[in-house]
Amino acid sequence: MTAASVLPTADDALAQRLLPIVMADPGKAKNLAETALREARRDGDPAREAVALRALGLVARARHDAAAAAQHLRASMNLARRHGLRVHEAEARMSHALILDDLGRPSAALKEIDRAVAELHGHRRVRATMQRALILRRLGFDHQAMELYRGALRAFRTSGDQVWEARTLTNRGVLHGYRGNLKQAENDLRAAQALYNRLGMATAAAQVEHNLGFVAAQAGDVPTALARYDRAHDRLWSTGVDAVSLLDRADLLLSVRLLPEAEVAIRAAIDACTDGHLDSVLGQAHLMLARHGLAAGAPEESKAAAAAARRVFQRQGRTVWSARARVAEIAAVVALGKPNRGTLRELRSVAAHLLEAGWLQPGWDALLDAAQLAVDLGELYTARELLTEAGAAAKLGPAPVRVRWWHIRARVELASGAVNESIRAASSGLRQADAYRASLGATELRVRGSAETAALAGLRLRLALQHGGPATALAWAQRCRAAALSLPPTHPSTDPVVARHLTELRRINGELAAAPTGPQRTSRLLRRQRVLEAEIRRRSWRAPGSSPHTVELSVPALASALGERVLVELLDIDGLLHALVVRGRRVTHRIVGEIGAVRAELESLRFALHSQVLGHAAGGERLGRRAEVLDRLLLSPLADLLGDGPLVLVPTGALHALPWGMLPRLRGRSLTVAPSATIWLRCVDVPTADGNLVLVGADSAEQAADEVREIAEDRPGAVVLVGEQARVAPALAALDGAAIGHIASHGEFRVDNPLFSFLMLADGQLTVYDLTALRRPPALLVLSGCDTGLAAVHPGDELMGLVAALLNMGTSTVIASTGPVDDGATRHLMRAFYGHLAKGLGPAAALAAAQASADPRDRASTDSFVCFGAG
Repeated sequence: MTAASVLPTADDALAQRLLPIVMADPGKAKNLAETALREARRDGDPAREAVALRALGLVARARHDAAAAAQHLRASMNLARRHGLRVHEAEARMSHALILDDLGRPSAALKEIDRAVAELHGHRRVRATMQRALILRRLGFDHQAMELYRGALRAFRTSGDQVWEARTLTNRGVLHGYRGNLKQAENDLRAAQALYNRLGMATAAAQVEHNLGFVAAQAGDVPTALARYDRAHDRLWSTGVDAVSLLDRADLLLSVRLLPEAEVAIRAAIDACTDGHLDSVLGQAHLMLARHGLAAGAPEESKAAAAAARRVFQRQGRTVWSARARVAEIAAVVALGKPNRGTLRELRSVAAHLLEAGWLQPGWDALLDAAQLAVDLGELYTARELLTEAGAAAKLGPAPVRVRWWHIRARVELASGAVNESIRAASSGLRQADAYRASLGATELRVRGSAETAALAGLRLRLALQHGGPATALAWAQRCRAAALSLPPTHPSTDPVVARHLTELRRINGELAAAPTGPQRTSRLLRRQRVLEAEIRRRSWRAPGSSPHTVELSVPALASALGERVLVELLDIDGLLHALVVRGRRVTHRIVGEIGAVRAELESLRFALHSQVLGHAAGGERLGRRAEVLDRLLLSPLADLLGDGPLVLVPTGALHALPWGMLPRLRGRSLTVAPSATIWLRCVDVPTADGNLVLVGADSAEQAADEVREIAEDRPGAVVLVGEQARVAPALAALDGAAIGHIASHGEFRVDNPLFSFLMLADGQLTVYDLTALRRPPALLVLSGCDTGLAAVHPGDELMGLVAALLNMGTSTVIASTGPVDDGATRHLMRAFYGHLAKGLGPAAALAAAQASADPRDRASTDSFVCFGAG
């Protein structure tokens, strides 16, 4: 969180003129100050020269260059001292004190500000006192700083000094924010921003906008925080890279597990600290790096970074920050599996220090770390004490902290043998998690969730299996998986800026896919592609959330909808694969086996699949063996429950990428795959559409145009877009409201960024973001291309990809592939599929019939297609 840049003023007209300009436009202020400096030296006017030098120092500080700022301010002080200008010297010293603090010398800064206070009187002394409060706050003397801010505010309001009133409000708002007094922080910062806007100080107003983003982040309001950070960044670009702003953004990104983006921000902050000699911020950057390392599963790196941060803070005398670094260091020790009861005692002591200092959220986090460790060590009485001490966090803390409190409470109750209390605690925590997830509008933020929520969901599911029976476990499983897909969809492509970026991105991708360009042009296009993708993602993250949405499954309603179908929901619990099978009105629980063995065989099958599609001779035989092994591992334990009718499969983890139709026991059998039983039930309830059949065939796949023309021959009245007609905008317009859509093209799953997975049309890529423009997506959509059914799987079986997005938007059924496919084999499969569909078969049965009649030599391609959704 950034504090206000603070400018001293002098009685002369130059200072009065430069002051608001530095706050409004540092670049303009620099030009004016340099001109004033030349004129003062020409005229031999040391007072004006001292003021101009001080202004240049403040401009350098506004641009985050502490070394240059110190040089200018020392020159101002020395000049004023030589000419006996005691007030000018003191006011330069007042500014220099802040620079000393920026340079990581807070004790020297305090001595410097005290020297300035001693020389100043009246309103100038009040200003220096306010500066002193800022230094005290950074040293951890929050109570003293708050008292000084109160006194300064009264004085500035009495004298009508609105500039310094706004600065004081900004700095006091920052202090309230760090201490968790968020309502007071918001009030102070909004009042400061109003004053800055009235005074025309745009740069200062933008800095306050960033601080308001920090307050929203502390409250757990991620979309609002991101929007405020972005607005501030757009207005502050001319002041250079601000390390503190980058760290605030990194903190927020860590909270939603956008780890690569957080690391980029942290590294940029470290570079900015180095370039600007901002040693005061460098410790915070290393602390943030420690937190990132822990989240990324690198505890050794986390421990080293936390230790480095703690040494910096200790050297600077920043006791509160030193305590925070020690908490991070201990968290890394725990992650390394090396804690003991001494670790627990130290952690509890550090937590008490943070709370005594008034830093509520860091104190709560430390208490919960200690409570978690106490449970792990079997110290249940201590764990209960710690939860009681952190009890306010369960009511007043941001949602992730509340979820964590209830999770630890559930663990304590379970370890104590109080099963019912544990169930109630876990259920309370999941309600908090549901509300928090709903507050995140962007799909990418919703699906990432947190390790804490996934662990809590796993605990609640284990309790349901052990103490509630299979039907209860099935109902609770819906709360623990693919919950983000149950929330209302967002439509980032309706944002005009996103729409423009998508159009430009399509043009760039088209150029990259066309005839080769020179290396320099290719490099420029790739850089622009990365910038556009990052901007689209950032804009989408700001989407507002929705009302809390709790997934409730009625098992009788599910059984009724299934009819003759059998539903198999697979769950990975502590490395064991469990199955909940619904047949008739009965739910049966079976343990299938170890998930590790299944995952290894799936990797071998997918390797064999790629080999055969690429024409390697041994691929077919190897593919058959792997399919038989997977059939035995997954289906043999359930053989007596599966019957011979239609199946609904709900996979878990890596099994979302399994081409289920390849398993011998399932070949030719009507089956559909769904993210959860609840989402399958919702897909079944999608009304039948009366629109057109829309067929899109793009030249990016060799036989795509022939494929859609052959389908159209059998379906008179179909809308056909081929060749140059198969462009993104016309395709989306035709698909909106269609009963059935079919897109034949080259497809690609983006492992690095699943929401940019695409189908290549005539004018470029049709991505997941583009599909969000559909107001009424087709009830049935066939994606006839490679890898169109793949998804990124996050904890809780949260999915990101083309199919997941379409099911979330309201498409009932999607036919897509989970691997590479041959164009010719796909063309024959699709014509057969539509033939069976015309005979009255549902999509799942029609696909199974088409696959059963396919040439055995083509099965690596044909069996890669899976029916998702209702079926």
